[in-house]
Amino acid sequence: MSVTNVLMRRGTELVATHMQSSGKPEQQQQPNGGLVALFSITAVLFCFAFWAVEYTYGMVVATLAVVEDTNPDIYVRISPSPDPTKPTNEEDPELVAPTPLKPITSKLRTTVKHLRSRAGYWSRFRGMTMFVGYTVVRGFLSSLIPVPTTSYLGQFIVQSILSVLLATWQMAWVHIVISEPSPKSAYQRIPSYKTWIKIAPAAALQDILTAAAFFIPMAIAKFAGWLDVAGDQDVPPMVAIYRFMGAGVIPALLAFLISMPARVIFVRVAASMLPEEDETIVPFDRSFGGKVSPAITGGSGKIGLMDAWTTFDWAARVRFAKVIGKTFAMEVALGIFAAMVLGAQVFWMFKTAKPVDSDAPGFQISWE
Repeated sequence: MSVTNVLMRRGTELVATHMQSSGKPEQQQQPNGGLVALFSITAVLFCFAFWAVEYTYGMVVATLAVVEDTNPDIYVRISPSPDPTKPTNEEDPELVAPTPLKPITSKLRTTVKHLRSRAGYWSRFRGMTMFVGYTVVRGFLSSLIPVPTTSYLGQFIVQSILSVLLATWQMAWVHIVISEPSPKSAYQRIPSYKTWIKIAPAAALQDILTAAAFFIPMAIAKFAGWLDVAGDQDVPPMVAIYRFMGAGVIPALLAFLISMPARVIFVRVAASMLPEEDETIVPFDRSFGGKVSPAITGGSGKIGLMDAWTTFDWAARVRFAKVIGKTFAMEVALGIFAAMVLGAQVFWMFKTAKPVDSDAPGFQISWE
């Protein structure tokens, strides 16, 4: 999330610098107000669609895939109806056929169907209150620290510290996602400071490694001058932003690849500390094959970092990789469609724009 924010903010600043440093425009055009409104609404809808896909599948379903037991002692039956109060048809061929039972998270559709049957229609957005609270608090704390977005080493330190400090908030989100609906509010499920000491190492592994994989290569690119294109008047604004984004692709990809195993470890460590009174929404071995010693017997009450990864069997790794891959494919397809629709609207907006007096008031778009 912090990687995306930095790329977007820095890219916007880069384009603004180019537009402000360019000379006086030769011609000004006033687009149709209705087309501008349509473009704005369409852009907002696409942003919401991207967010919904990433949150539902890339976060909620992926988290469930990380904790679900591949071979549980008791399987959870997936109701074909989203309403658990409705009786099921015992003669339904899909229910009586001798098909082998598969993990719930083996398919995106079955996972969403299971969530709806156990937690209601909006269960695909479960944990949203905790997520929004975490995002707002982190953003507020980040705004209090005077580190510019162009200082990548500074951003690395700030983002890493904030992520570790708010580790219990991330842990609470994991607990909400993997458990049955609870009468407790989201903030009542934030663990105490004693729990923070236990989850901090996993949070540090996840967030510091991910931030380092992105911000350090970006700092090197800046030092080498690969990002200093804002002052080049011969470079068009869109070419400048493409160059910047291109220089950020490798660090972002590196951060993504490193974050996956680190994210798995954090989720499994957080899941191992799920309170006893909370029932899991998917089959889940709380003992992790006997690796977790309960706190009431003098144990740590959580799984270790190495054990969190070694107990993540190969079948679960494949399921998790499929969830991430399918989510990425959906986002790419949605991105291509969004580019086509928004590109066509921009073309039509400029095509129908009318020349206006440069001194006249009103909304104008300048172009060369």
